[in-house]
Amino acid sequence: MLYYYAALAIKIVFIFVLSKIVIVVLNRVIVNVFRLYPKFKMDEKKSGTLVGILRSVVKYAVYIIMGISILDTLNIPTQPILATAGLGSLAIGFGAQSLVRDVFNGFFILFEDQYAVGDYITINGVTGTVEDIGLRITRIRSFNGELYIIPNGEVKAVINASRGNSLAIVDVGVAYENDQEKALGILTDTATLYFEKNKDKVAEKPEVLGIIRLGESDVVIRTIIKTQPLMHWKVEREMRMLILEVFKKEKIEIPYPKRVMLEKKQDVQSSL
Repeated sequence: MLYYYAALAIKIVFIFVLSKIVIVVLNRVIVNVFRLYPKFKMDEKKSGTLVGILRSVVKYAVYIIMGISILDTLNIPTQPILATAGLGSLAIGFGAQSLVRDVFNGFFILFEDQYAVGDYITINGVTGTVEDIGLRITRIRSFNGELYIIPNGEVKAVINASRGNSLAIVDVGVAYENDQEKALGILTDTATLYFEKNKDKVAEKPEVLGIIRLGESDVVIRTIIKTQPLMHWKVEREMRMLILEVFKKEKIEIPYPKRVMLEKKQDVQSSL
């Protein structure tokens, strides 16, 4: 009897280990297929998304087969269990509906191409880069490194900043004492120069909109630049640095808060 149970335990362990090995091998095959066969003509993001979905399908399929094999090893008849699958609708009504909703929504996300691995998106107030899309969940890494795991069924609205061009907005304050027409001309020339040297980042020629606000101590001039996806932050930083250098050279003053201290001196006479 002891020998029987020992052999049974070894079989179960073997099935479990074999299942893990199968998952690892199939995952590597999936990754290598999409990596080594460019004839699929998919971009890197689309390929990464499909890899995540297929790996998820493989994992669940192998786990189901493993469970059935273990039940067979334990001499537990699986046919009655499989026959109860016809009652799946009842199970859905008692709590499995959220799982089914997650899976179905995952397929819609994939086929509708709402977002892909590597996209910078906002879902349910969470903003970050998509690290993985599975059948049930989506993993998003925020800018500060936090990992958010969102069930696909909870995805109601998606803001995808990686699709289409981005818009860089550069506002510059100029002192009232300056020649505003001159400042506008300098900004136009500076933006054009930046465009000519950075066509890999800038999609269209920049546009200086003009004065958008009259502040307490400055006249605010706005420049907009259409950039490649997610390049607007870098373009804004580089443009501000370039404008600062040009303004210094052209003697265009950028106002900043100043505080004037008045010291009142009093003559103190002391009599002996």
